[in-house]
Amino acid sequence: MNKNFIITSIEQVILVGKEKYKEKNLHFSNSIPFNEIIFHFSGSSIVYFGEQSLKVKENTVRFLPKGKVSRYDVHREIPGECIDVFFSTDKPVSENAFVWESDKKEQIGALFRKLFICWTSKSDGYYMKCMSYLYRIIAEIQSIEYVSIEQYNKITPAIDEINREFLNKSLSSSYLAEICGISETYLKKLFNKKFGIPPKKYIIQKKIDYACELLLLRRYTVTEIAEMCNFGDVYYFSRQFKEYMGVSPLEYIKRVR
Repeated sequence: MNKNFIITSIEQVILVGKEKYKEKNLHFSNSIPFNEIIFHFSGSSIVYFGEQSLKVKENTVRFLPKGKVSRYDVHREIPGECIDVFFSTDKPVSENAFVWESDKKEQIGALFRKLFICWTSKSDGYYMKCMSYLYRIIAEIQSIEYVSIEQYNKITPAIDEINREFLNKSLSSSYLAEICGISETYLKKLFNKKFGIPPKKYIIQKKIDYACELLLLRRYTVTEIAEMCNFGDVYYFSRQFKEYMGVSPLEYIKRVR
């Protein structure tokens, strides 16, 4: 990816649901008028873009450069949901399409959701806020920091424990450091290096991400979701949700609809 470009405009931000397309094999126009950056929240597919074959799955980012292409077909293996951002730049972002997978999937997914919600709000200053979110997304893609296998193995017990228990019990940094056999300070350092946030925020982001999925099902009340995500009470849940997503849980449902 070229690191020396400026985003000149955002043309559109759309949410594509699982039921948007009924066909398994899709054919799109060979002329791409804008760059596209897409976050896939679920599903899997194979994208044939020119001479490239890209495997897209849950929690991956797909980039498509603007211009003419000999082929743009999508073979959907499992229908999924994604947010697609159409934008222009003063210089090419990349000559080739690519798929990017990161350990920061909760943070990246949250940024795409915030961008979509902000775009649909059309409130005062929304456009500049959307530009800010898009720059942050691209910055995350560009700033991959290397973590050695040895360092990653040190925090693997904490990651496994979070993935198992983040909905069931409170997980303090001191407890996670203890099961890893390292100091709390070192645990936070490695989490920041690997995921860009400390363990506490990593856990909250996972809860918010799961809460977003539950809200879209429209089967549970906000109070029930707060309890299911182990937030203690609905008021704390709503405050945290708004802090991370920029809107309240009810407003999130309204905007996505």
